[in-house]
Amino acid sequence: MVNRNLRRALGPTLQAIMLCVCGAMLAGCRGNNADRLEQAFRDAGTSKATVAPVAGVVTIDGMVPEPFTLVMLWDPKKPEAGVLRAICDSEGRFAFASYDRGDGVPPGTYVVLFARLNMGGRLGNFDGPDLLNNLYNDPDKNVADPEFQITVSEPGKSDYHFNLGVAGKPSATPGPHAVTELRAAT
Repeated sequence: MVNRNLRRALGPTLQAIMLCVCGAMLAGCRGNNADRLEQAFRDAGTSKATVAPVAGVVTIDGMVPEPFTLVMLWDPKKPEAGVLRAICDSEGRFAFASYDRGDGVPPGTYVVLFARLNMGGRLGNFDGPDLLNNLYNDPDKNVADPEFQITVSEPGKSDYHFNLGVAGKPSATPGPHAVTELRAAT
């Protein structure tokens, strides 16, 4: 918040000018980041991969999920690549991003996984236990359920709805490939 004395000293005209300058600087930063990304791809002799939107909503027993509910995509053809992830907002909405917010993921067939983990000590880290009782975080289990398999292609899909039943179900033992923690890329 701007100090009141400073606002009075600046006067309304100078305040408006400063607001415009700050807005222009912020808009310029966004454009510069996109330009830098494009330049980095050119310098590397490559280009951005094609992506398609993947977005929707998650509910748990018909209710909005708690914070840090993760939606993850696992490619069974590239298991070594790990998972792509999106975090549900306060209304259970999620959207995957590769280069920009909500732009999506590369086309392909994915197994959808879910976990509710605790935010770890470092930003982007998530630690177990899975508060969804390890019911939906194992690609070896979810690969057998057609409800948790999606094929991503252009133009994408933004109306996925997953209602996960947890109440009354016993906890599962996490399998060897279950996602019980995630670490930020370094």
